[in-house]
Amino acid sequence: MNITEDQDEATESPAKVKSVAATLLGEFFDSLEKEEGFGEIAPRLRKVVLEDGVFAEPSIRAALFPDAS
Repeated sequence: MNITEDQDEATESPAKVKSVAATLLGEFFDSLEKEEGFGEIAPRLRKVVLEDGVFAEPSIRAALFPDAS
């Protein structure tokens, strides 16, 4: 068993997971944007989650309900 090889694979995994997660979330936001009533909300959610990398409830709530702030 090569420990160095296992460590290399372990360091690569988070980057691959992030890429897969970003791809799946991107597809979700694309689909959401096409749904009636979510055309304006989806881009705001995409920005908060994918671009800003924020998953906190206050930020998500502000993206969903901008007039409530």
